[in-house]
Amino acid sequence: MFLRRRFSGLSVLLAALALITILPSQPAAQQSAAVRGKALTIERIYSQPSLSGRLTRGLTWTPDGKQLGYFETKGSGKEAKTELWVMDAANGERRLFVSSDKLESILPADTSRPTQATGLGRRAPSQYQWAADGSGILFQGATALAWLDVKSQAARTLVSGTASIADPKISPDSRSVSFIRDHNVWLVNLADGKERAITQGGTEEIRKGELDWVYPEELDIKTAYWWSPDSSAIAYLEMDERKVSQYPLVDFSSPSGEAEMERYPVAGGANPVVRVLVALLAGGEPRAMDTGAEAEIYIPRVNWLTDSKHLAIQRLNRAQTELDLLVADASTGKSHVVLTEKDPYWINVSDELFFLKDGKRFLWSSERSGYRHLYLYDVGGKQLAQLTKGDWEVEAVDAVDEAKDFVYFTATEKSPLERQLYRVALVCAPDQGRWHARRGPRAKCFGFH
Repeated sequence: MFLRRRFSGLSVLLAALALITILPSQPAAQQSAAVRGKALTIERIYSQPSLSGRLTRGLTWTPDGKQLGYFETKGSGKEAKTELWVMDAANGERRLFVSSDKLESILPADTSRPTQATGLGRRAPSQYQWAADGSGILFQGATALAWLDVKSQAARTLVSGTASIADPKISPDSRSVSFIRDHNVWLVNLADGKERAITQGGTEEIRKGELDWVYPEELDIKTAYWWSPDSSAIAYLEMDERKVSQYPLVDFSSPSGEAEMERYPVAGGANPVVRVLVALLAGGEPRAMDTGAEAEIYIPRVNWLTDSKHLAIQRLNRAQTELDLLVADASTGKSHVVLTEKDPYWINVSDELFFLKDGKRFLWSSERSGYRHLYLYDVGGKQLAQLTKGDWEVEAVDAVDEAKDFVYFTATEKSPLERQLYRVALVCAPDQGRWHARRGPRAKCFGFH
């Protein structure tokens, strides 16, 4: 793949459209017969099979971008069986990839109690992940992780126990799997299955690599640790929650009305004190990055630069009116401000920061004009070009094709009620800015992930 891809809601839409196009539909005669069928009754509404149909789950592209994986469930209730299928994106051919019996054997059933949590609790964990090299698939359970070798179809348990497991990730080199357990970042080696803790001393009060309630709820951040591109280090947030008030959430599923305590910073109350640290897989004490002396800040985004030697850290004041982009040296922790966004009322944090392979330029989005648009900067903070402009906004950067110098993005240019896919040239001069509402001729030419 020559294209660097990013995750976005566009992937789900395009994948769903692909399935709708390929999967067989009822002939018109059958549909007409169905319309002339029995009257809709209360009994039918609440009986099986559901009139709502069954949504396709687990839509995920294979690493080579040629196939689409998804779960297919047959039957209902206790008789339901789920299988993992893959579909060829070019011709629509489908084939069974993992049978229901094997899926059931890979991970034990989830017996954990439903949580009352909001924040990250609103997000269903990823059901499976492909290794970047396509060699294996990682499956996640509530307290276990399992690995399926694609070539041999052999499955093995990587991690198991009674402690909850969250936020698993496959390392970029496909040699290790990281995860959160007991408020620390852990690692399991795929070759020998050995586990080790990357961070030490994590607790409910001081979380290492683990998000609290307020960050995903208010800043829409989805993880608190990040692999370096060369798999040599992990950057993570350390969240000191000791001054954050605790709020009881009643468990309505409990007969006795038990309460779960949640760290909830009330208006005007203390927020967590957050630091950014880098841990080397080779060992040694984690290095803290310099984010300034002010503790009343947010760290809403962290990104590695392509050289695996520097981190981009976004620092937001508590009033959320000033956002600094810092670049820090991962080995020393020293940092400097590259650019600053200011707004007298509010700054919306986004996910459009994207560093190009040359290590000299990056994409940045801003609402400084009143609408979110894309800008091209060098790493010194000099604006090279405004790539998009107009009385409409860019909603997401979906992919960057550096070989052809194109950025693909979702925007509201046609109407605020619609989302269309566009592309713009990376080499666009500041006084130009004609973008093309052109869908890629081939699916792999723009970002599905």
